[in-house]
Amino acid sequence: MKSYDDIVRDLKACYDKGARILDIEGVNLIDWKDKDKQVGDIFEAARKIGFYNTSTMVPAKFWQRWKEIDAKVDIIWVSISGEKDLPLIDNDRKASLYMVVNANNYKEIERILDFAKSHKNIDQIAFNFHTPFKGSEEMALSQEQRTSVIELLISSKKKGYPIMNTVSGLKNMLNLNFKRYCWICNFVYCDGRQSPICIDNKDSGMCDKCGFSMAGEMNAVFRFKPDTILTGLKSRG
Repeated sequence: MKSYDDIVRDLKACYDKGARILDIEGVNLIDWKDKDKQVGDIFEAARKIGFYNTSTMVPAKFWQRWKEIDAKVDIIWVSISGEKDLPLIDNDRKASLYMVVNANNYKEIERILDFAKSHKNIDQIAFNFHTPFKGSEEMALSQEQRTSVIELLISSKKKGYPIMNTVSGLKNMLNLNFKRYCWICNFVYCDGRQSPICIDNKDSGMCDKCGFSMAGEMNAVFRFKPDTILTGLKSRG
């Protein structure tokens, strides 16, 4: 667990490099404390530094506990692994859903989309695809499955389902044949290292099997795709 001072140092370093949007993901903040500092102090510090939009991710099993925390965050992503997590999402606070689609849960997407559309406090749902890092290869979608899922998401979005991914970004994720612009982000690893890419080893081959939909969205932004630009302005503007 990083100290508050270390976190603020990381935030300032990112800000100095041009970052204005803060996403804290991949860690469980719910139990973070440092002396008299708690989670809300991290996001308060980010606003004082100059970040104009913040978000974090909360596993669905911790959603009830998170609601008791006084942390002012612009977007809270509730991470679900499938249908089994839906009963944990109640009606008394707005949230956005986040799901990584894999070989075990891809058949549940239609029912999850129906849930998101009918739930009055679900603002949006975002999808990534499983990236087959070593030891998890069996969870990756086949190309046929990936294509089927993306076609479903595109058709559902056109029907008005609250899917954050844009059509342009999803089309990029079909075959991953697009130029990467990951350098517009600044990634900070848990051990304090900073990097313009989201993985430690660029030569690992994972970029060719990428499941991080934001890579496709960033490409669409650089190609001035209107749907992607408008979605970004709406959600982060």
